[in-house]
Amino acid sequence: MRPVVIKVGGGALAGGALEDLPEILGSGRRVALVHGGGAQLTRMLDALGITSRFNEGLRVTDARSLEIAEMVFAGSVNKALVRELGGLGLSAAGISGTDGSTFLVEPIAGLERVGAVVRVKPGLVHAIWAGGFVPVLAPLGLGPEGAYNVNADAAAAALAAELGAEHLLLLTDVDGLLREGSPVGSLAPDECEDYVASGLAAAGMIPKLRAAAAAARSGIEVRIANGNKRGALAAAVSGKKVGTLVSEGVVA
Repeated sequence: MRPVVIKVGGGALAGGALEDLPEILGSGRRVALVHGGGAQLTRMLDALGITSRFNEGLRVTDARSLEIAEMVFAGSVNKALVRELGGLGLSAAGISGTDGSTFLVEPIAGLERVGAVVRVKPGLVHAIWAGGFVPVLAPLGLGPEGAYNVNADAAAAALAAELGAEHLLLLTDVDGLLREGSPVGSLAPDECEDYVASGLAAAGMIPKLRAAAAAARSGIEVRIANGNKRGALAAAVSGKKVGTLVSEGVVA
């Protein structure tokens, strides 16, 4: 079976979709997690008197902010998620995208130390799987000046493409891309940018849709779903309708 890549937020999801993981892993599927942590980083920056700035859902990250981001993402958020998985009876190993040069990036103009993934080296992920662990990756990558902040949705999409994943699940705190309060059931990749241009997708949903479109063009079935709802992961992997599906199989 092809693997599953899951992007989760930085907050705890106890009682939510992650509780489906033992069932999914029990079926023999390999799973890799990529996490965010934007809310935790914003709180830390606020406490230090550093203003957070965003451009189309991406955080502008200077050198000082990057140092703090690395501590938050690869430190407290990553290890808390590993512990949470341990509480579900799963053995997990937390790394960042700089470990093993997993995510290699190029700087994004105007965002300072923010990078776009241009290459994924999956050797460390495969080694973690071989050891019987679930890899949990913090959204950081290596670029020309060292470490870079990477949008977690984009990192998960790049990892899914490199691993030949069957499913990419982008978990959020809403039921998918919403239109008039209800989730849009399905989208073709080429439709995603239309929702950005129309303003229906805003803030953090912008990089989510762009990541979903990129992964779907690689033949991956992508779903944007509510990570606070137990059963969402199992339903998505089994092909049931949940959240917003982005797939090449959808007719625009």
